[in-house]
Amino acid sequence: MFIHHCSIIPDGPSHVQQVLLGMGPALKPERHAFYDRIGQSVQIPRNDTGRNPHPWFDDGYAKALWDFRNDSLLLGDDNRTLYVRDVDRTGNNALLNTWHAISSLETEYHVPKAKQYFPWNDQLRVECSKLDKRVKHGIKFANCSFLRVEGVVRRFDAGTPLFDQPYELTFDMAYDSRLVGQAIAFLRDVTENEHSAQNLCRMFATPLMEPYKHLSYVLYGDGGNGKGILLGALSRSFPDLAKPVDAQKILGGRRGQGGFSSDQEANKLIGTLWVFDEDADTVTVEQMTALKKISTGDTISSRKIQQDSVDVKPRCTFVIATNNPVITTMTAASVRRFVYVRMRDNRKASDFLPLLEFRDRFGVAPFIMASCSLWLKRGDEPFRDIVIGDPTDLSEAEQWLVDQIVSNGYAISGANPYSESAWEHKNSINKLGLKTGLKKIDGTATRVLSVEDEQRFSPYRSEAVSAYRSADTFMIPEPPEPIDLSGAPVPLPSEFGFVCDYVPANPDKKALNWKKLTKSEQVDTSSRPSGAAFAVVPAPGFMVVDMDRSKDGGESGWDIVNSQIGPYSSDDFPSTYLVRTPSGGFHAYYRIPDDLLGKVKNAAHPHGVPIDTRVEQKGYVVGPGSSVQEGVYLLCDTPENGDVPFLSSKMVLWLKNHGYVNGFENDQPQPAVDHSTAVHAGSRFRQSLGRPDMSPIPEGSRNNDLHAWGFGRLANHPDNKRQIEADFFERGRISGLGDAEIRASWNSILRQLGHQS
Repeated sequence: MFIHHCSIIPDGPSHVQQVLLGMGPALKPERHAFYDRIGQSVQIPRNDTGRNPHPWFDDGYAKALWDFRNDSLLLGDDNRTLYVRDVDRTGNNALLNTWHAISSLETEYHVPKAKQYFPWNDQLRVECSKLDKRVKHGIKFANCSFLRVEGVVRRFDAGTPLFDQPYELTFDMAYDSRLVGQAIAFLRDVTENEHSAQNLCRMFATPLMEPYKHLSYVLYGDGGNGKGILLGALSRSFPDLAKPVDAQKILGGRRGQGGFSSDQEANKLIGTLWVFDEDADTVTVEQMTALKKISTGDTISSRKIQQDSVDVKPRCTFVIATNNPVITTMTAASVRRFVYVRMRDNRKASDFLPLLEFRDRFGVAPFIMASCSLWLKRGDEPFRDIVIGDPTDLSEAEQWLVDQIVSNGYAISGANPYSESAWEHKNSINKLGLKTGLKKIDGTATRVLSVEDEQRFSPYRSEAVSAYRSADTFMIPEPPEPIDLSGAPVPLPSEFGFVCDYVPANPDKKALNWKKLTKSEQVDTSSRPSGAAFAVVPAPGFMVVDMDRSKDGGESGWDIVNSQIGPYSSDDFPSTYLVRTPSGGFHAYYRIPDDLLGKVKNAAHPHGVPIDTRVEQKGYVVGPGSSVQEGVYLLCDTPENGDVPFLSSKMVLWLKNHGYVNGFENDQPQPAVDHSTAVHAGSRFRQSLGRPDMSPIPEGSRNNDLHAWGFGRLANHPDNKRQIEADFFERGRISGLGDAEIRASWNSILRQLGHQS
């Protein structure tokens, strides 16, 4: 027999105890009031004191009391959120073990507006608080559960007190590490790289594992990549908890202005854990406000036809699957909020037969198991190095900006020959990762655009550079091959004037206690330590430029330095002590100029650029000849003059412009690419505007840059030879070169292009 004593609360509803205890299975058809979640007909006590018996209150509130009486309405851990057991809509009327949070009893139980009495919500919270059970905001399998406790995701095995509580998401299936391995293999198969695979894996358990509500996911790819199969697995397993939505409607249309259709679409957020658009249209900056509200669980309006709007706080994870641009702002909050996944495209339907069979057999459970395991082992931070920009979706105006920046390091937005509206221009800036600033051009302060987020800009830069290369006019020099030492010991960098300390390193490339060792008077760090691997710690005044391979298939550090600074073995990128890493990257050893001493950061991939700096006892690199788990570090080159050179002025400028130097405000554009093709493109645009670049060229790169600039202009405009020659001499003089040097450079250009002197 059910026994419960209801509390009387201020302004609370009346007759709660009477109805709660008086409800029961309907013994006669005429007493039927509603069917409960297991298909049982229920009768409700009526007020029969008058001629016409009538309900004490709306049947929706009575349904809530019946759910409470039958352990299907409980409080969550916060003692505030009400949870209702999910309904089996297959017709089997099974009592499910999954729950969803509700925004209000009125919304959940469809109480008409005229009969709503909101203190019912407080009444049910009070009654639920008397129960021992709380719905845990976590995931439970037959043999273990995953729950965030004291800020950390933890696993609880069967039989422990926390395991025995109800969970928001419960599976009858046992957690199985073999299924986890298979699920991870499928996720790796449908994504471009390991980081995308892990981000996709993280998505499945995000609604119940993230420390606070803030993550949304973008699955980027053209199609035929399996995203529909995986998202379908969620909705097939949990039709009430995972629902498809129209991203454009829910985000308020292209301009993010909202409206009735947006309010209607927001209904799908109520009570769900995942919502997704499998084929979303372009997402713009104007839609960020609505997207932020969904991501962070802020209040939004929801409305059904012929009903008043209600406030909803979304608890679901929003997943946008698209092959269109997703343009977000470049704020730190925006970067934290969005998790990107690059899908592997253009697959055959037959490629997915094993995945379909796996999904049909096990549902979404193995993927959620894998996701729980990832949250447990890898922590809360997803990978942030996934690039989703597609160079093929640029407008003419955007392509012009890219070409200008790749050619010159900046673009004069006001000179763009292709018109954009104000909101289109704003979206272009965010899409390309640009910022606005001032630069003196021909003595006049001019508003220009330059790169702020290199990771965001990198796919467009790579495509532009690739286009130049395909025209056979932009050649990145091949790095030197490893030196054949014929068994002789590898000469150390200190033998070439590079002052440093040598400390032991492990096969995993970690040099334990390296700071203590370099400062200890009892340890000799002047020679290579014994062991298979060692680390080099640059002394004050020395540094190593670590050029890595790109993790997303973009430009490598070697390509970036050669294309943006100058070719290896030139004055701009002087040959030096050069070591190839097992991954295919390079370590270049240099002295630091006096005016930069103590200012270069010990930085790793700032703004996504695959170049690290290890400087002045602040960091280390693995030394040449070291054998580690990944392979061997091989010496490829030594300095021409015996001693490692100083950083060139152009290298210094590049480091300043890309955030590697403390105390340097990055209000200058990136240096021009020192290749004739890049200058060709820039000159072509400037000529079309009638304003060639006549700015002074910094000392240290004057001859090379002036030669490339003149070569590009004359190659593209041979009919304007006389004016180009005059400009060439004028710019050379402005840059501080003598007429003899300028004449020699001009004659060299004429010979190369087949002109007579």
